[in-house]
Amino acid sequence: MPKPDRYAAAVRRAPRLSPDAAAIIRGVSELLLDEPPAVLADQHDAVFASIREMFRSEPSLSAEVMASSRGHNLHWAASLLRDPGEPVAVNLSTEVVGIARDAFRLGVAHDLPAAYHAGKSALWRNWMRLAFTVSTAPAPLQEALDVAVGSLNRYIDDTLAALTELLESESAELTRGTHAQRFETVSLLLEGAPMTTERASERLGYRFDRRHTAVVLWMDPREPDPRALRRAAEAVGTATRARQVLSVIASSSSTWTWLANADRVEASALEAATAQFQGVRIAVGPDDTGVDGFRRSHLDAVEAQRLVQRLPTLRVATFADVQLVALATHDDVRARDFVSRSLGRLATADPELQSTLRTYIREQFNASRAARVLFTHRNTVLNRIQRAEAMLPAPLATNGLEIGVALEILHWMGPPPGTSDGPRA
Repeated sequence: MPKPDRYAAAVRRAPRLSPDAAAIIRGVSELLLDEPPAVLADQHDAVFASIREMFRSEPSLSAEVMASSRGHNLHWAASLLRDPGEPVAVNLSTEVVGIARDAFRLGVAHDLPAAYHAGKSALWRNWMRLAFTVSTAPAPLQEALDVAVGSLNRYIDDTLAALTELLESESAELTRGTHAQRFETVSLLLEGAPMTTERASERLGYRFDRRHTAVVLWMDPREPDPRALRRAAEAVGTATRARQVLSVIASSSSTWTWLANADRVEASALEAATAQFQGVRIAVGPDDTGVDGFRRSHLDAVEAQRLVQRLPTLRVATFADVQLVALATHDDVRARDFVSRSLGRLATADPELQSTLRTYIREQFNASRAARVLFTHRNTVLNRIQRAEAMLPAPLATNGLEIGVALEILHWMGPPPGTSDGPRA
């Protein structure tokens, strides 16, 4: 998307920088480009605290918020690294514009400035802290801080102005048409607003006197493809022989779909049916009936999506796959404590040992069946189990349930921060 020239050329140049101050700004920029987890977490916490609950609870919107914040950090830091004394052009990248459009569709675009300024404040706190790790020389530090804070303030103000101009120019398109009307009606149903079944059916063209299966389809907010999402939703309906399919654009990177009287939904079948749509991921709720079932199935699909997002290599999952972990992980801190207490040293051990023991327990403590699932020899499985058991704080024979649940949580949540590269499929 082209960037407005008048913002890119906002010629309010900073005074000529001394070499020492420029070196400090470049040094901090390099640190930010490494994306320190503590900086990102602090910024995300600040942004989420300033916006509405829907942006925290709906996984696709939450991911879009984080992608937008990350995009701004990288854009600003990269620009300062190239030339610390130059104004930074506004950032109207896909992830930045996508979440702004979603806020407009949801009627909360006026919340954008508060979110941007909350993120800016958190970023600036961390920028100052990082600056003092780069240099402790008073004069260059003061100069670098003055230039950087001016640059950040101008960048945020100019980007907000550009977004406002863009959204105003697109306002008619964003608020008209059947998709906006469908989303409004579906949102009311999901919130439990009083609405007759007949009225909802009339507005959506979808019957509620059937069995419903909710499906959430989403993509990376940095590379959304609405056409792929739409076609994947159609393929899901075809693969499950649904009597009727209702699809609603939920955000710039996600679609909500309901299947009426579909065949039993198998994750493997959906994965095969949507394999051609690169980047599309799918979470499926359980079958349920009526308007309440329409709502419950969707909420369970969203819960499955929340967990699946932690496993970047997993494309399709049903709520049945994750319901135990969903119940056990509503409090992340307590869930992590449970894993640590139940698994001991195994919680941070070789993922191959964890995976083997998890499969062994899932296969009802049968080494031969576990070997078939893992495509390995039975003796190899037994050897790994013996090594894994040696790390457990309590015997597997008397604590199999707790250990099995802990391994499921570990599988879906990923290892504790700082112990591995991330979650595994």
